[in-house]
Amino acid sequence: MKVSEYMSTTTEIATPDTTLSQIAKQLATNNVSCVIIVEDRKPVGIITKTDITRAYAGEVPSNTIADAFMTSKDLICVKTDTQTDDIADLIQKKFVHHLVVVDEKGVFAGVASSWDVAREVSLDAKA
Repeated sequence: MKVSEYMSTTTEIATPDTTLSQIAKQLATNNVSCVIIVEDRKPVGIITKTDITRAYAGEVPSNTIADAFMTSKDLICVKTDTQTDDIADLIQKKFVHHLVVVDEKGVFAGVASSWDVAREVSLDAKA
């Protein structure tokens, strides 16, 4: 099954100049586990609830902007036609819980989480 068939398309986005405080509010208000940082509709980073928790525990100022906070600019992205097995392999090999999905032009399309993959594999096994 292609990731485009089950990815989340209602993911929160922010720009590189968004503060951690604003991102924390997005996470809490919208009950999501990550915010994708985009520039010109293309993903450049991701900030998760875990990242925010670590930032505040490490006393990173809440007015720090996303661009300064993101530790890795090597964002792991997959195309909308990537198969579930490949998504599962990447999540396991890269030790991540979210993969950013892009279209053929590199424009942000959605997010596939480890939960999404687990649900799809479970449903497939029951079919």
